[in-house]
Amino acid sequence: MSSNPFFALLLMYLKFIAVPDMKKMSTNGRCIYFSPDFADKLYPAEMDFILSHQIMHIIYGHIWRQEDLAGDNYHFACDILINRLLEMNGFFEDRYTHLGYLYRAIPSVRMDVSKLTPEEIYDYLPYRLTMFDERTRNRFLADNDSFWDKKNDNGQAGILIVDIPEPEGMLRKKDAPISSAGDTVVAGDDSGDRDLKRVWQTRAAVASKSMPGRVGGNGAGKVPKSIERMINKMKEPTVDWKRILINFIQERTCDYSFSPPDRRYGDTGFFLPDFNEKEYVSREILFMIDTSGSVDDDNLAAAYSEIKEAIEQFNGKLSGRLGFFDTNVKTPLPFESVNDLMRIIPHGGGGTDFSPIFEYVKKHYNHELPVCIVIFTDGCGPYPQESAAMGIPVLWLINNPHITPPWGKIARIMSDTEDEW
Repeated sequence: MSSNPFFALLLMYLKFIAVPDMKKMSTNGRCIYFSPDFADKLYPAEMDFILSHQIMHIIYGHIWRQEDLAGDNYHFACDILINRLLEMNGFFEDRYTHLGYLYRAIPSVRMDVSKLTPEEIYDYLPYRLTMFDERTRNRFLADNDSFWDKKNDNGQAGILIVDIPEPEGMLRKKDAPISSAGDTVVAGDDSGDRDLKRVWQTRAAVASKSMPGRVGGNGAGKVPKSIERMINKMKEPTVDWKRILINFIQERTCDYSFSPPDRRYGDTGFFLPDFNEKEYVSREILFMIDTSGSVDDDNLAAAYSEIKEAIEQFNGKLSGRLGFFDTNVKTPLPFESVNDLMRIIPHGGGGTDFSPIFEYVKKHYNHELPVCIVIFTDGCGPYPQESAAMGIPVLWLINNPHITPPWGKIARIMSDTEDEW
């Protein structure tokens, strides 16, 4: 915590699991797995190094390697890169007594590996570790990659030694938004392997902003420069908003039903039920598209395209109303199909204010409130209090990586260019 707080904060997200019959140390993004005999003999500086080494494997995505890159050769290339980056951050001693020699350059190749990818380092390796016996291969590697491919293990493989609950509380104020996915994914939520890599990117960004002395947060010099550059280049993760929308569409499975009957028995005199697959029952959703002056035609086309895809995803069972807003709301019009959607013409062009959306709903939805409000916007404008939504779930679809609404569920709709959809 005193010498390398960035790595220390990130290590708090991980459980520490003792596995007596393993070699050295490994991680799967949820746990640090270690050999008790190996850990017991390490000096404090060696422990700092090897634990930070695990965090770097996670942040740089090495544990999500492709299947054809499994094995010691690619692991060796990853170790060379990580060791070099840690050396550049002031970690290295010439030789850690109990860790052995830690490769931070390609053997027999004079090249700064910090500018290379593991795949490039792999191609430059003058030999393959598969040439050697297991004991010799182990000397080349700083740690163990056996748990990289076991993402679903949450500590069952060994004995739980350390588990720090809710470490994200140390990184931010309780109510501060920390994720591009709003309350759908938070820094401490690693429940699914699909989201785990994205969650770690968010954790790294949050930990970076939390460092003491950093401009805008508090702390220069505490975050490795290579990670700072990666975070600065990293686009905010996106969420498939149509997956979130499923929560607001009622799914119904009819199983066997007489509507319609099984036609295979029509000539037999028997009237038998047929199996019906699941279907989605239409429930009204209010879509609002930002047509302020800061939103151009390409943004509007992208919003229409997203809604069209949603209608098609739900087999035409998605219906609702589509409206437009700037500082006022243009009356939302109903749609039940893609053809209906394409007939609705956008209007607007002024400033942006989100309050009129909720004022309109309160005034005009007298009998039944919409099941959800989906707002396409660049996020630039004043936000009302969450109570204005009257308990209706709100999904913000934002095309701006620099703005996070203060409440509601959030998903980013980004293209290859950062400032466009």
